[in-house]
Amino acid sequence: MDDLHATLDALRETDLRQRRTTKWADVDDDVLPAWIAEMDYPLCPVAREAARAVIERGELGYPLTDDYAAAFADWSAREHGRRPDPALVAPVADVMAGLEAALRALTEPGDGVVLLTPAYPPFLRLLAELDRPLRACPLRDTDEGWAIDFDAVDAALAGGARAVLLCHPHNPTGRVWTPDELRALAALADRRGAAVVSDEVHAPLLADGAGFVPYAATGDLAASHAVTVTSASKAWNIPGLKSAVLLGEEATRHVVDGLPPYERRASVPGLAAAAALWRDDGGWLASVRAYLDRTRDRLRTWVADRPDVRWHPGQAGYLAWLDLRATGLGADPAGILLEKARVRVNPGTDFAPPDSAVGRGFVRFNHATSLPLLDEILTRLDRALG
Repeated sequence: MDDLHATLDALRETDLRQRRTTKWADVDDDVLPAWIAEMDYPLCPVAREAARAVIERGELGYPLTDDYAAAFADWSAREHGRRPDPALVAPVADVMAGLEAALRALTEPGDGVVLLTPAYPPFLRLLAELDRPLRACPLRDTDEGWAIDFDAVDAALAGGARAVLLCHPHNPTGRVWTPDELRALAALADRRGAAVVSDEVHAPLLADGAGFVPYAATGDLAASHAVTVTSASKAWNIPGLKSAVLLGEEATRHVVDGLPPYERRASVPGLAAAAALWRDDGGWLASVRAYLDRTRDRLRTWVADRPDVRWHPGQAGYLAWLDLRATGLGADPAGILLEKARVRVNPGTDFAPPDSAVGRGFVRFNHATSLPLLDEILTRLDRALG
């Protein structure tokens, strides 16, 4: 993988526009996309070969999943120093399917669910569809970065919320919650008798020097009420292969055991690719992490030169939560940037309830592209911002 960075630097806009995936296919020909959470990087050869092998063997029936569960458990042991019981690892189609299954098992219709806002927009829609009222707890904007408002979380739990839907690392800010923060959250959940469902899909994409501890691994309190959902989809850029993990603990075994057989399924190529990647991806992820450090640093330099833009760099992933309130672009800078810069970013207002001030004047920016394309995007933003 020594030459992967050169390959990424050489990515061409014309080639990327040939992709029939949402990021590039759902924009006009003169628009550069920095929105949906897809990376522009080529598919890891290990994933390609694993998916191709099952197709060439004609193995597209109902799969066995023991190998998938064992590969994830072994990867978790290497990556996080904690090997989950493969019997508590259930395959599901994707992260949202796993979160839905966990919330249905741990809460009842009408139960409130705490969400730290800004939050990934499908979380808001999921809670509405499940009839689990959203209990929004806006993050605190501090000099040190985004922080959890534990008083707000405690008030929401005291008011009857029965679960916390946690995003760790957080989307859209990129925050990796520290073990102390997670233990404080676990103490609140334990005191109020609530469960925590932790989406940890961005965890493999750690920035240089950052560490990550799974929520359930922070202590007995967390393990007593935790369910984790994750996938190879974000780290290795394979969301279209449709496979994810629903992981229970001994205390939440009933969530896994109660999963209906028709939900305990994922695509055969997705299972094969993820298992192969968890075993040995040939250094692809390490190289992509290093490249994302470079794109993150490039964005950091750009922000430092623009006093009208604020950003707390995250510790994982490739999403940046940019504060453009001082630019004079109003509550919906994403619309103006699309019109004037021909750059598509996610509107910040999508990441909170419509009646919330959270997200107004913000955008979510995806920097997982080549450095030359990122430079072009930032140049366009400069022209639009003045």
